[in-house]
Amino acid sequence: MTITPPLRKFIATVGAPFADESLRGYLGRALSVTAVRNQATLLKLADASKPNAVALATTLTDESEIERIAALIGCTPGDIRSRTYKTGEIAHSGSEAIDFFGTPVRLHFRETRYRRVSPRALDIAQYHRANWELRPIAYDPETGERLLGICPACDRKLGWLRADVPTWCDKCDVDLRDFPQPISRAEDEEAYAFVVGLVDPDPAKKEAARRLLPDDWSGFSNGDLFETAVALASGLTLDPAQQAKNAQGRSKRPEQWENLAPDLLAAAGRAIIGGDNGFSALAQRYRDDMEKRPLHYGRRKELGPLANITYDKHIEPRIRSLLGALIEKDMQTTCRNYALRKGPDADGAMLAIDALAKTFGVRRSVLQRLAESGLIPVARAAGAIRSPVRMAVRDVAPLIEQIKNAIGENEAAGMLGLPLSVLPSLTDRGLIERLEGAVRGLVPGCCGYTKSSVEALMVKIWSATRPNQIKCRSIAVAARSIGPGETPWAAVISAIVAGDVVVHDTGAQRRNIRFSLAVEDTAAFVAGVKKHLHGTAAPPLPLWIAQSTAAEILQVNVAFLSRLANMRPDLLPQQGPGYTPYPASDVAALAARYIFVPEIGRRAGMHPRRVVSWLRTENVLPAVSLQENRDFAYDRSAVEPLLLQAISETAAKESLLTEAPQTIRTSTHFSWNVSRDSRSG
Repeated sequence: MTITPPLRKFIATVGAPFADESLRGYLGRALSVTAVRNQATLLKLADASKPNAVALATTLTDESEIERIAALIGCTPGDIRSRTYKTGEIAHSGSEAIDFFGTPVRLHFRETRYRRVSPRALDIAQYHRANWELRPIAYDPETGERLLGICPACDRKLGWLRADVPTWCDKCDVDLRDFPQPISRAEDEEAYAFVVGLVDPDPAKKEAARRLLPDDWSGFSNGDLFETAVALASGLTLDPAQQAKNAQGRSKRPEQWENLAPDLLAAAGRAIIGGDNGFSALAQRYRDDMEKRPLHYGRRKELGPLANITYDKHIEPRIRSLLGALIEKDMQTTCRNYALRKGPDADGAMLAIDALAKTFGVRRSVLQRLAESGLIPVARAAGAIRSPVRMAVRDVAPLIEQIKNAIGENEAAGMLGLPLSVLPSLTDRGLIERLEGAVRGLVPGCCGYTKSSVEALMVKIWSATRPNQIKCRSIAVAARSIGPGETPWAAVISAIVAGDVVVHDTGAQRRNIRFSLAVEDTAAFVAGVKKHLHGTAAPPLPLWIAQSTAAEILQVNVAFLSRLANMRPDLLPQQGPGYTPYPASDVAALAARYIFVPEIGRRAGMHPRRVVSWLRTENVLPAVSLQENRDFAYDRSAVEPLLLQAISETAAKESLLTEAPQTIRTSTHFSWNVSRDSRSG
C-alpha cells in the first residue's frame, strides 16, 4: 500500500483572485499573509519544477503542479489555469503569440520582465491588474492614470522577484500609492473603451466592444482588431520631422508604448467603429502634421505612416485590404489622382512618379529614369539626398507618344545584330536616326534611336536580298576579306542598301545581319563595300567588346574564340561586364602577336587543311594549340614574310597564265590546277 502525503496548504489565504487579476499578481498577493516572501519559494513548497517565476504565466502547464499550487494558496485549479497564457503563433505573420484571457495577442505586446502599476487603482483595490502587462495600454483604463514602472523612491524598475505586497516596491518597500501619476482621459470614451475592451479579461467587456463593430469589421477576431488599433495609433506617436526607420510607424522603443495616450487609441478605435467619418478623422490627425514632413511628397507627406499601413505584416491581410480601400477613398477628398493634395500647386500639375505612371500607363522605372536624366525639370525636397520627385504633366505628356518610337542603343543593336560601336556610324550615314531632346531620358543610358528608323533599315536590307544559293558563304566570313580588324559593318550595310553588293537570305530563324545574310561572290562583295569605305575612318573600338567583335578582329569564328578564351585565359582574359567581356586592347595585342589558320588560308588562297602542312615544310610550328592537331595559332612575325612571299608568287603565276595564249593545252592545264587547288583547299 502506498501512502500519499497530504498537499501542503497555507494557514491563511486571500481567497479567490479578482476577475482581472494577473497570475503573478495573485500569487504575490497570496504570499502577503504568509511568512514566505518570494514566488520562487512558493513554487518549491508546491513541488513545482519551474525555476523562473517571471515566466510562470506561460510556462506553468503541468496540471498536477497547478493543482498543488491551488491547494497551497487556497483556490481552485481553474483560478490559476485561467490566468496562464498558452503560447502559439499568428498564422499570417508567423509571430509568437499568447492567449490573453481568450484573446490571441502578439507576445511582443506583453511586458514579461518588469511590473507596471497604477497608484490610484491600487488605492481602490490592492491587486495587480492583468491588462497592466500589455505594453500598448500605457494608462490604467479605470482611473486614466499613467502606469508607473520605475519606483520614484529608489529609481529602479519595479520587478517580480518579491511582489508579496502589490502596493510596495519590491526593491525598497516604499508604498507606491504615495506617488500618483498624471491622468489622461480620452474625449471619445466609447472608442477608447472599445480598444481596451478587446483584450479585457472580463468577457462582458469583450462582448460590449464587439457590439460596436460595423458589418465590414465584424468578421475579424479581437486579437486582429487590437493589433490594427495599435498600428493605427502608433504612427501618431512619431516625430513627423524625423525620418522614421519603420515606414509603418512601428517602433520597439519603450518611448512609443509610453506615448500611446488614451486619445490616440481612441482615435484608432473610432477609425474602426466609426465608418468613413471615423477613419477620415484619424487621417486628418495625420494630415495635421503634414507640413512637418519635409522629406516627403504626395501620399506619404499627407498621411505619414498611415500611408504605408497596408504593408504592415502583423495586420491581418483582409484588414490590410480594407484599410487600403479606406485610404483610397479618403485620398479622393484631398488629392488629384490619389497622389497629391489640392493646393497652390494644383494648376501646375506637378505629379509624383506613381501618379504619372498611372495616368499615362507607363512603367514607373521609365519615369524614374527620366527624372534622373536631368533633361526635364523636377521638384525635390530641399536638402534631401533621396526623396520623392515630381514632374510637370506639361513636360511629360509630349514624351509619352514619343516613347513608343524610342528604343535604347542595346535594343537597337540587338534588332540589327551588330555591335554598339557600329550604331554611330550608321547614324552618320543617315541609315538610322538618333533620339534627340528630352525623350532620351526615357531609354537606358539616355542614348537611343528611333524604332521606326531601325525597322525601316531592316526592311531595306531584307528587300535587297536574293534567294539563298548553294555556294554562298556567311557574310561574316566574307567580310574578313575586306581587311584586318573589326568588320566595317556601316560600310557593308550602306553597300547593301545602295545595291553595290549582292547578298542572299540564308533563311535563318534568327533574322539579323551577321547570321541571316550570305555572299556568293566574295571578290565582288569586297569591291562593292570598298566603294563605301572611301573617305571614312573606322570608328574607334569601345573599351570592352563582345565575343563576335573579338572574333572579327582575330578573323576566326565565334566557336573558336570561345574555346580560346576558356582554354587559354592567359591569352584572352574575360574581365568585362555582361556581354562585352573582352578588353579591346587585349584582342588587338593578340591579333598583332598571333595569326590564325583561317586568316592564313584566306590570304594565301589555301584550304585551312593545307595551311598547316605548308607551314611545316617551311619549318614553322604552331605557337598555340587548343586541341590535339587542331585549333592552331602561329607567331605572326614568322608567318607574315612567308605569307607575303606566297601571295606574290601566286599573283605572278596567275599573271603568266592570263598572258599565255588560249590553247587547248594551256586551258586544260590551268583548269586542272584550279581543280586540284579546289579539291585540296
